[in-house]
Amino acid sequence: MKKLLENIDKKKFKVGIVGLGYVGLPLVNLFVKKRIEVIGVDTDTKKINKLKAGNSYISSKNLKNFKYFQNKKANLSNNYKVLEKADVIIICLPTPLKKFKPDMRYIFKCAKKLSSMNLENKVIILESTVFPGATNLFFKKVFSKKSLLLGKNIFLGYSPERENPGDPNFSYKVTPKVISGKTKNCLKILEKIYSNIITKLVKAKNIESAETSKLLENLYRSVNIGLVNEMKIICDKLSLDIFEIINLASTKNFGFQKFLPGPGLGGHCIPIDPYYLSWISKKHGYDPKFIRLSGIINQLMPRWVVNKLLSYFVKKPKVLILGVSYKKNVDDDRESPAFEIMKILRKKRVSFDYNDPYFSKIRKGRQIKFSKKSIKLTKEKINNYDAVLLVTDHDIYNYKFIYQSAKKIFDCRGVYKKFGYKEIVYC
Repeated sequence: MKKLLENIDKKKFKVGIVGLGYVGLPLVNLFVKKRIEVIGVDTDTKKINKLKAGNSYISSKNLKNFKYFQNKKANLSNNYKVLEKADVIIICLPTPLKKFKPDMRYIFKCAKKLSSMNLENKVIILESTVFPGATNLFFKKVFSKKSLLLGKNIFLGYSPERENPGDPNFSYKVTPKVISGKTKNCLKILEKIYSNIITKLVKAKNIESAETSKLLENLYRSVNIGLVNEMKIICDKLSLDIFEIINLASTKNFGFQKFLPGPGLGGHCIPIDPYYLSWISKKHGYDPKFIRLSGIINQLMPRWVVNKLLSYFVKKPKVLILGVSYKKNVDDDRESPAFEIMKILRKKRVSFDYNDPYFSKIRKGRQIKFSKKSIKLTKEKINNYDAVLLVTDHDIYNYKFIYQSAKKIFDCRGVYKKFGYKEIVYC
């Protein structure tokens, strides 16, 4: 342990990162900027080839000139054996849902791979969003040798990610990071590692507290977005303007935080976390009501949006969807409500196309069972559709041009409120 701490202090340690997605790749960049050697592992061969060619597949100003693996090709692989050179291994793998239950297959496959390696004097850290107790299950699958002594010659910890894709001002210089360790020595080492890249660290008493804090962070948003989404439905029934009501309430300078309604939730955490916590809570004898309800309301929104749109037409309209990213200004479509809207339209046999500057095409996969290409936004093409449905409010869109070209606009984000156009339908 003493030698490991000395190497960390001198920045002579190597960090291995498993999963080079929207959490893992920015993390690589943070260590690289501090001149700490990084080893990357990912199962996606296309991703690896892009990185080796000096191209980042994530649209972010911080990763615009990311060339690290172009110069360090040997440090990037889909084979876990490269991690044998690493002193610290950080896991940044996805944890999706399967039939509304936690799907831990990626995490547990990783644990199986790690268990076959020599992990003596290594630090293993999980950053993925998981249910309370999941990190310990992961660690149990990693331990395969009796010679490994926790807190003495192997060190385990959990530190939930706090990336904010699409936010150009996000920085760990101002955003704190929660860390936790299996033992005091583990926590001490995690503090040393992360202090290289994070300005402020917050220590949790134990791993379970750190895991649950991550769920609470996202549940806070899920519940409040669910609240304003339900308020949107109520206001629609009462012929009231939900956006005006939110703006009026937000003038209160205490006890209120502004949240905006939308077409549903997307991303890798907020649509998933209510079910993670509900699942583990039910296993311990309590079926959560409030948390589960927020998830149900947010899941209902795509269908409500489609029904609202269709209510304006006698015949089935031709629809143009604007935006498939789950939030504006990002090339991330994970769990995007746009896909659920597309599925509902297809089921109702409503013809539709889409445009998104971040996605030239969408392919068959886990989220959808069809392929489409993004159309160009010309006046003639926009006018060819009966309805334009604004799902993702990218800043790059010319909203005045779209308004002047469209027959009817259905706005899920309230973008057109600032223009004062009376013909817009907010849904």
